[in-house]
Amino acid sequence: MLCLMHPFAQAALSLGGVALTGDLATTPSQRQALARSANRGEVQRLRRGVYAAPGTHPDVALAAAVGGRVAGVSALWHHGLWVPPAVSRVLHVEVGDNVDERPDADPRRDVRVHWVASATVPRFGVAPLDSVLARVADDLPLPYAVAVLDSALRATPVTPVDLQFLAANWSSAARAVAALADVRSESGTESVLRVLLHEAGIHATPQAPLPIGDHERADLLVGDRLLIECDSEAHHADPTNRRADLRRDEVLVSLGYIVLRLDYGQVLGDPSGVVATIAAILARGDHLSRHPGA
Repeated sequence: MLCLMHPFAQAALSLGGVALTGDLATTPSQRQALARSANRGEVQRLRRGVYAAPGTHPDVALAAAVGGRVAGVSALWHHGLWVPPAVSRVLHVEVGDNVDERPDADPRRDVRVHWVASATVPRFGVAPLDSVLARVADDLPLPYAVAVLDSALRATPVTPVDLQFLAANWSSAARAVAALADVRSESGTESVLRVLLHEAGIHATPQAPLPIGDHERADLLVGDRLLIECDSEAHHADPTNRRADLRRDEVLVSLGYIVLRLDYGQVLGDPSGVVATIAAILARGDHLSRHPGA
């Protein structure tokens, strides 16, 4: 049987899934019809005067129940950006300063409210990308914040010039994050490790070209001999990829490179240990092909 969406739900959907009473009903009779529709479950009443279409994402619905929009780290997935590990169950919500806070809208989720100007748009849904990047650059640890900005350069229309333009209006700490973003980075693990090394005073060049093919690159190059490859869990688990990686590493070692292959769990689970390993290689000078006085 064909199930048609109720006109109120269709109207809410056309507005992003969430709408105010005034967006859906302008006369007393229409408002009464809206109330009946909510009682029948044809639309979802989130809070007084706020309704959602069926199927609205739970994050968006809860944020609207609180009175605002999904924001900050909670909005990363919605924009297709890299998401740090173990993102807390807290839902970050931006709420206009003229709205009463409702952090108890769903006892199964904790909510952190960020107050914004009442005229901020859109009021509901997901905060726009520029707002999300600014908040994340302020809130996340430096390696994770840079990894998010790198993913924005990789996965959205934002260019390095765009990012610096946006960052001009950010806090000084957030501008420092933007200054470290690099469009060449190809994964969150790679970005995190690059910044961890930067914090340790070690410069690593992302996506450095290799002399084994026109399109062959190392995830990170330290000095001119130490190649660091950052593998995702999925990539590492594929036997075909694993065999190709081993063969590639053999060729690179035969050319005089040191190849250090790290995975997501190592970099994000033991960052100090990974940096210590790389620092030990540098302490011996093994990252350089020619040593002074040799």
